[in-house]
Amino acid sequence: MPTFDPSDVDGLVAFLRANWFAIAFWGIVLIVGYRLARPLVHRVTVRIMRSAGGDGDDDLRELRAAEAEKRAATVEDLVSKLLRGSIIVIAFLILLALFDLLPVIAGLGIVLAAITLAGQDIVLDYLMGILILVEGQYFIGDWIAVGGVEGSVEEITLRRTVIRDATGTVHSVSNGVIRTSSNLTRLYAGLAVDVVVPYDTDIDRATAVVARVGREMFDDPEWSGRLLDAPRLIRVGPLGDIGVTLKVGGRVRAADRWEAPGEFRRRLLAAFQAEGIEIARRGAIVVGKDAPGGTVAVDPSALDTHPGGGPPDAPGGSRTAS
Repeated sequence: MPTFDPSDVDGLVAFLRANWFAIAFWGIVLIVGYRLARPLVHRVTVRIMRSAGGDGDDDLRELRAAEAEKRAATVEDLVSKLLRGSIIVIAFLILLALFDLLPVIAGLGIVLAAITLAGQDIVLDYLMGILILVEGQYFIGDWIAVGGVEGSVEEITLRRTVIRDATGTVHSVSNGVIRTSSNLTRLYAGLAVDVVVPYDTDIDRATAVVARVGREMFDDPEWSGRLLDAPRLIRVGPLGDIGVTLKVGGRVRAADRWEAPGEFRRRLLAAFQAEGIEIARRGAIVVGKDAPGGTVAVDPSALDTHPGGGPPDAPGGSRTAS
């Protein structure tokens, strides 16, 4: 491609007249390519992700499809940024060629090498960014915990990850410092609820109520597709100082990991109240008539400290349980 002297206006006009078609052609190619790249990347990425996830009729098929969409959106966003940067670089190189300044590139290469040696942490950020995207540790829209920060991923670049926490604060975390990433919204989450009941509770009856409430919630149209399993009793947990712990568990869509346990607790509390089953609490009797020696053990936190050594309603400031 012929060059021209920047101070020669007539030469510039002649150059543009001679090369206007090539300039217009490549300009249109760049613009059209930029416009078509995002949907193309989207289709290819989704197809690859779905192929990797399998086509079985398991209960996670729909969730894997949603994960593919999120990964595609993340890759699209990054590709868009890279394309914009590439167009700027290409335009810069064309200008250098037009003004016969290509030797400047050699000098820029030396400067770039010096910056690379001086900014090894920045190079590490970019390398870790590539690994995060290739491995698919998290995507835009996921709720993650990295570098002591927990929140929703708003942006992923090769250098940093932008996270907005529950208070609305935006954190920018360099990819190079991310050694452990916890993704709280990958495919599904566990619904874990602990219920503590007094020792004199009929455990089989309480278990049946838990199972009934879990099935009713699972069959509720409002929660259809959000619960992957009907919540049920997983095991009888520790025997604490105020009662026995019932461990309830199940699986729920990751986006409902916070709402689902609260809704289950609300329904279970109403069912327990209707069935006359109590929730263990401090200040209540924790062992009934079956206590050794026929005595009644009282939670120590129920007793207020007074000069007589007992609650105010006992004669002389004290009370014995028998």
